[in-house]
Amino acid sequence: MSALFAWKSAGVSAAGDLVFAVPLKPSAVSTSWRQVEENLRRTARSARAAAGFGRVQIVIAGHDLPELGDADGPDVSRLLVPFAVPGSPAEGKRDKARKRRFIGAWLRQHLPADEVCVVFLDADDLLHRDLGQYLRSTAAPSYVIEDGYVLATDRSLLIRHPHAFHRRCGSTFICRFDRGELPETWEDEDAAFSQFGSTPEQRGHQDYDAVAAELGKPPIAVPFPAAVYVANHAESLWVSKGRPLRTAAHPRLIVPPRRARPILGRDFSAPDWAATIAGNARTYAIVAQTAATFTVARLTK
Repeated sequence: MSALFAWKSAGVSAAGDLVFAVPLKPSAVSTSWRQVEENLRRTARSARAAAGFGRVQIVIAGHDLPELGDADGPDVSRLLVPFAVPGSPAEGKRDKARKRRFIGAWLRQHLPADEVCVVFLDADDLLHRDLGQYLRSTAAPSYVIEDGYVLATDRSLLIRHPHAFHRRCGSTFICRFDRGELPETWEDEDAAFSQFGSTPEQRGHQDYDAVAAELGKPPIAVPFPAAVYVANHAESLWVSKGRPLRTAAHPRLIVPPRRARPILGRDFSAPDWAATIAGNARTYAIVAQTAATFTVARLTK
């Protein structure tokens, strides 16, 4: 029996609410606030589809109140933060950690149950439609998504990353918290929840599995590719820091268009992204170019 079938056939055993915690970058430091809102709407729709049944909240913390359009609903809470807008892109990670703690403090005050399962989710990424069902059918203290996809928006390619995906993408960690483990305020850096922060002051998402283990919440791996890291667009934190666009690790990892489109449209609830996927000719040209680059690199070692 495969791991995927095993959990789908299991009974529901995990209690508590499911919350998607989404820090949102400020409009004041955005290249295009319209694109930020569009990305967030996709993320909210994807989170709602991933949530499945039961009590769910999508909690967004930011300096602005985004327009969600048809992605809005009673399961969405938009929180305005009281602290200053970050002064530079380099401050973006600290701002993200503060907003996450703000969400944690809000949850401590408003939770209807004493336990919550929190999905740490960036405001442009996507989650698999089966994720919530999987989380509710298991009772692990935390989870890490080690297998996922990168959507390279600049080249309209979907790229599979089956190993160590959590070191590449920030939307790959899920953890169960008791109310007392949540921060009392956004300035509370001592709570268990607050240990999942950002570099340089804290360990970043690449090490959340180790942080969780140290807190007595050892993670298990989600047994399917459960997230899409939407990369190489103007509003991504990586690009805003002036870093080069992310590229495919190997040509074999590029997903063919006939598979990429249903993966994005059906599994990750993003039909508009699915429609942008490059056709066969362009995709195979990029595969050939990437293969040639790897060959040259190998020969010159």
